[in-house]
Amino acid sequence: MLLHSRGGAAGGRPPRNPDYQKAFRKIISRLRGEAAANPAIDRILLDSTVGRRLPENERVLLEVGELARLSNEEAAATAAHRARGMGQAPDAKGGNSTKALRIETFAQNQQDLISLLRLVTWTDTVEAAASHSRLANSDQRRVTASNIGQAVFRLLSGELPARFDLSKDYDVLLDDGTRLAPKQVFALALEEALNIEIHPSHFSAGWGQPCFDLIQAAGFRIVHKRNAGANDEQFSNELATRPPDEGDKEAAEGNLKVVTHIRRERASGLAQKKKAAFLAEHGRLYCERCLLEPAKVYGVAVGNACIEVHHASVQVKDMEAGHVTRLEDLQCLCANCHRVTHKELASSWL
Repeated sequence: MLLHSRGGAAGGRPPRNPDYQKAFRKIISRLRGEAAANPAIDRILLDSTVGRRLPENERVLLEVGELARLSNEEAAATAAHRARGMGQAPDAKGGNSTKALRIETFAQNQQDLISLLRLVTWTDTVEAAASHSRLANSDQRRVTASNIGQAVFRLLSGELPARFDLSKDYDVLLDDGTRLAPKQVFALALEEALNIEIHPSHFSAGWGQPCFDLIQAAGFRIVHKRNAGANDEQFSNELATRPPDEGDKEAAEGNLKVVTHIRRERASGLAQKKKAAFLAEHGRLYCERCLLEPAKVYGVAVGNACIEVHHASVQVKDMEAGHVTRLEDLQCLCANCHRVTHKELASSWL
């Protein structure tokens, strides 16, 4: 399939698309995914008036083999750099990096391409966004589990959506006891899905609304603030008094004072950040060792709780005090594989 992304002069006459570079990077990232592992793009060619006069093999800016070795940012920058000088006289200077491009994809039909790019209907959705009127449920339901996971990750990283306050009645309750405001989660997810600025008037939270439905469909639990069974203080007290299992030892981060450090680790939400980031990347939680997807067996609400986070890069016994763990150092495993992995590691230490 073909896709054109046209730029225009930056000065003099009004530019046709002053956000060309930003839009081009967004197109690349959505076609390939944030991890740049999806080979959705076959090749990128120059498609300007001058470019179309060239033989096709001389118009190619990037092909699938080279794309596989580049990140999304590198791919966009490389294509722009090569487009700048293509079609110019040998002694010409400068050049335009926002020329028309043709992106050939592996999408089988138009609907596949629309899904990859997460396209929305401009006349309805954008007009509603501009007027701050409620978005149609069909637009709200464009939010995916990946969008929800990314939103949770951003909130846990300290990012807060403008204009959205803390929740009044209900919370998104994470595995470590952390509570997030459902409207804040959904606002960030909706902004990513529709690529528009979201205001509180654009959607409602509550049972039967897309906000609650899609958060729960992504595997996150929503509870009332008066839910005594999920009280954060009780949860922390339980962690402080019960003996650690293998999974808890894993969260000690090299400190022999396991109980004290468990409190600090659970409060930081490192494991939940990993699960949210994994969900944002893959759209589902599954075991990286046996590939089991518990949600398919037990349902989303229960199944996702079977996925645990394991330190795969640096084992706890090798960590110094104050060791910094990155998300890429962690691995999502089902409970069975997690226990087996720790038993195997314990055997190797003997």
